[in-house]
Amino acid sequence: MGHFSVRVLNVDRRPLGNIGVMISYDGLLGGHDEKRTHSDGWVEFHNHDNNSGAIWVRGHNMGSHSLSDGKSYSFSI
Repeated sequence: MGHFSVRVLNVDRRPLGNIGVMISYDGLLGGHDEKRTHSDGWVEFHNHDNNSGAIWVRGHNMGSHSLSDGKSYSFSI
């Protein structure tokens, strides 16, 4: 099982810590996983067989993404 990462930044592109990020996985097993960003704005998730899914930041849907092993995503809020 691999991993992918999400980074959350403010509008000035500075990292935001302690921000809730949830992944809503697609596919037969589906499910979700929720974690909080570290002080550097990053959080890491398992990619669950390279399934796609929606990334949610602070309760806002940031869209559906492939969530492949080694990918990283960055969002400004």
